Amino acid sequence: MTGVNLGEHTYSASSWKVHSLACLELKKISEKITKIFKALESARPRCKSGLQALCSLHKCMEKCELLFRNCSESSRLYLAISGEKLIFRCERICYSLELCLGQLQNMVEPKLAAQISKIVDYIKSVVFTLDSSEDEAGRVLLALLHQDIKASKFAQLEELKAFKFAAPRLHITSPLAIVIEKRSIRKQLSKTLDTDPAKKKILNYLLYLVLKYGKSIKEESESIEGDEDDAFDSLETPLKFKNRHLSVLSSSSSVPSFNSSLGDLNLQVDNVSIVSSDAGTEDGFDEIQEKYKGFKCNPLGPNLFILGNLSVLPWAARRKAIEDVKTQLKDDQESHLFVSTSYISPVLKFVKEAHRLGDSGAKRQGAELLLMFLKDCRTDMPRLPKGVMSDLSLFLDSDITEEALLVLEVLSCQRRYTCEIVTSGILLFLLEVIKNQQSNHHHVGLRVLCNLSAHEDLGHHMIYLGFIQHLVPFLDELLLSGYCVKIFGNLCAIEEAAAHFVENESCITSIGELLELDYKVEEQEHALEILTSLYYQHEQVRKILLQDGIISALGYLSGNGSCKCKSMSVELLRLLNNPPDDHSQTSSLSDTSGSTDGSLKTSSKSSGGLFRGIKSMFRKS
Repeated sequence: MTGVNLGEHTYSASSWKVHSLACLELKKISEKITKIFKALESARPRCKSGLQALCSLHKCMEKCELLFRNCSESSRLYLAISGEKLIFRCERICYSLELCLGQLQNMVEPKLAAQISKIVDYIKSVVFTLDSSEDEAGRVLLALLHQDIKASKFAQLEELKAFKFAAPRLHITSPLAIVIEKRSIRKQLSKTLDTDPAKKKILNYLLYLVLKYGKSIKEESESIEGDEDDAFDSLETPLKFKNRHLSVLSSSSSVPSFNSSLGDLNLQVDNVSIVSSDAGTEDGFDEIQEKYKGFKCNPLGPNLFILGNLSVLPWAARRKAIEDVKTQLKDDQESHLFVSTSYISPVLKFVKEAHRLGDSGAKRQGAELLLMFLKDCRTDMPRLPKGVMSDLSLFLDSDITEEALLVLEVLSCQRRYTCEIVTSGILLFLLEVIKNQQSNHHHVGLRVLCNLSAHEDLGHHMIYLGFIQHLVPFLDELLLSGYCVKIFGNLCAIEEAAAHFVENESCITSIGELLELDYKVEEQEHALEILTSLYYQHEQVRKILLQDGIISALGYLSGNGSCKCKSMSVELLRLLNNPPDDHSQTSSLSDTSGSTDGSLKTSSKSSGGLFRGIKSMFRKS
């Protein structure tokens, strides 16, 4: 592996067209890592995990370089409207860098480990922000994309206002800057794959704005109102905005505009359809019209970005915004592409406020939208505000129990919340759910417990709270046994759990009965893992496993099960047939197996007799 070189290019604040504040912060981090990278490579550990961490660190540094390059080469307009995405990318890169360095810190010499520790501390302290003027420009352009305006003089006036507002804030203030912007957009278009149609549609609309209004950035807006007929004949917009019957967030009086100079350009947003017309203009405009004739664009959903300002709206407008966003995400899958993790906290605050006000309908709508966002961000889940589990515990014990459990199911995969889950009392609530045989929440409750039991520290709490004995009845329920045996499989890795299983002999017997379910291979595999683990941990388990039903099932699976079932069944049969020498209490297997087949009558000292007898039995059948 070669050392990381951040450049072929030496980046500075002037290198980036937009988002220089965030890029500078990321550059500081990358430079600190670059200084120690050769030392890391020289001291790289030979273990597999160490090499993987080093490779991952190298990939993260490459992602930094790619982000720097994008911000120096991409369209200023496109960078402005994707500011939140860029901040999220920076945070995700830093999180990955922190993980990689944390792993390497324990594998190198103390002096280098101390340097790594300082870098990790610095990474944790960094906060990425957007330049306020660039952020304003991006929001105004987004507002333009979502306005419900027709292809008219009014539409063109609104476009001109938005463009003239954004251009100076993004330093598009000269003929040369206009040329560079057009080239940047076209370059991005040429690199954008057909599999990303939403991005193409946005870029094409931005190119339309630059081509049409670029030459007017130094003129007054009245120029478009002068000779109206001539102006509109020569510059007829190829893009028509069409309302797709989704209601506006609220009246213009209830939604604040970004800047008073924008007049009517308020945050009234709706779906945008863009279709081509027959008119054409200079500088390649007619080419765009022909190529993208009839295409539609719905780039960002109706009200997503307004969630950032949700708290300033009246309660009725907040409710309406939540409902509109939820409806949009349900009806238009493409909108999910633009969901940002920054939307999660405002929606969570909305649900808390609805709970405080006793507004059940709003609380349910908010919880369902929160779940949508969490699922969209599942692979890159941000850290939610402190106390989120305490909030969830309140929602669990309310009229949105099912919705709160579904949210908990997503969050329970994250190890970072284990302490909060214990202190918030959520485990006690889940225990009451499974103890109540009349509960309607067993399915989702058990799915949550599957996730929680995978975290060893939570597994200990589940054991001493008595979850095992209350989960046993679910082994007999056809639709729930799979969740239950998976939970037991996770808990079995904890030494204290084995004693609880041995004390409850019916539990082991019920697990053994799952071996007979031919159509549930995964459950058979989990059951075999549990039984083998318990055998190794407690001598008493052998006596329970020598029951006729379990022995017969093991014999059948050793010849007819899945590959994994076959190997585990053979191993468990071998163990049962060849107990340790100090198994003084082990008796002959003849009494146990006699009812099944006479060929199984063999002493505990015989070599392989049990396994051969069982195979013979099933060959006869």
